[in-house]
Amino acid sequence: MNSDALVATQSQETVLHSQPKSLLYNRTFLWIYAGSTLSITGEGFHSIVIGYWVLTTTGSAKAMMTIMLIQMISGLVLGSIAGTLADRYNRRMIMLSMDILRALLIAGVAAVFTFGEGNAWWWLIALLALISAASQFHNPAFASSLIYIVGKDQIQRATSLMQITDTLARLAGLSLGGAAVAIFGGPASVIGVSVAFIISACCVSMSGSFPKHERLDEEKMGFWADFKHGLSYIRTHSIARSVSILLPSIMVFFVASMMVFQVLAVTVWQATPWQFGMLEAIIPIGYASGAGLIAFMGSKLVKRGLWVSLAMLLAGPNLMLLASIHHVYLSIPFVFLIGFILAIGTVIVTVMLRTEVNAEYQGRVFGTIGSLSSLATPVGIILSGVFSDLYGADLVLMLNGLGLTLVAAICVYFLKELRKYD
Repeated sequence: MNSDALVATQSQETVLHSQPKSLLYNRTFLWIYAGSTLSITGEGFHSIVIGYWVLTTTGSAKAMMTIMLIQMISGLVLGSIAGTLADRYNRRMIMLSMDILRALLIAGVAAVFTFGEGNAWWWLIALLALISAASQFHNPAFASSLIYIVGKDQIQRATSLMQITDTLARLAGLSLGGAAVAIFGGPASVIGVSVAFIISACCVSMSGSFPKHERLDEEKMGFWADFKHGLSYIRTHSIARSVSILLPSIMVFFVASMMVFQVLAVTVWQATPWQFGMLEAIIPIGYASGAGLIAFMGSKLVKRGLWVSLAMLLAGPNLMLLASIHHVYLSIPFVFLIGFILAIGTVIVTVMLRTEVNAEYQGRVFGTIGSLSSLATPVGIILSGVFSDLYGADLVLMLNGLGLTLVAAICVYFLKELRKYD
């Protein structure tokens, strides 16, 4: 390594270890934390309002599927590109500009709701595609900034805290979105989402400049060279490569199982609307509990690779047990474990990435994982949906649990660097 690269690396390590010890005294983190919470709340609010308007206007499940496909394709195409952009340019400015852009685009959605007629559907599709694209650029910029904002010593606590808040904020957004549509109607409710993103942008602006970093000489190259260099880095970095394989593989079954679980609750358990809502709430409660445990343990949490391995290996059997139950209230502890296990796995591997991956590559790593997940999860959802109609949700959930167990066992066995991580 030449002298300039060595100085840059030492400078970067100084930045990562020079943050305030307590998150409560980290002004930048607190403002970004507030902005992220508002942004997540706005996204949940937005999804409910859009879904309600589309279904009541078109009455078409295909219309909803079109919107889902737009979001998935956006993640697949733009994830790695957006991550590369986040690694090349000012991440704070990317977050700020994407919040403002989303606010303006969502205001456009409100105009379509109010004034759109014959071509309203196509205007809505175009606007939603742009909103999804803006989110794809915002997310890796945020994910790769946190290590600079809080430092390595606080990254586990900060990640866990934000996962808890994100879960609760998403729930709040869903709940508030439904209430707002019922009280104010679609257009006025969408304006509320736009305001949420504007306030989020204000929080990012108030956070001040993020701690600066220097790019190594070998990274000062063109955009597409940076893009390819990032993919090469993921292939050669054991933790980045392992997580890039593990998360998309696991999420194929996990996300599909959440959809099948909803069908199971209605068709087999005959859950009432109140019981269905209760079951839906228990999963994020379990997730928040798992993330809270990780935050509470802090540096006392050792053998983190073993924790991840156990969580992934237990997830499949838990789903199989859930599939064998035929009563709503008996399912509660297993439903809770779905969220708890998911938190243990995803929060810890996210901390691994933020701790072990060179901070200059984190945008590309998070973006690539997002792209791989966007490619994998629709396949699981579609196949599970089709087979649930043909053979029953309980059988499909059982098979998903079995498949998840086998994939988790293969990943745990072959991804030794991940399993042995401390």
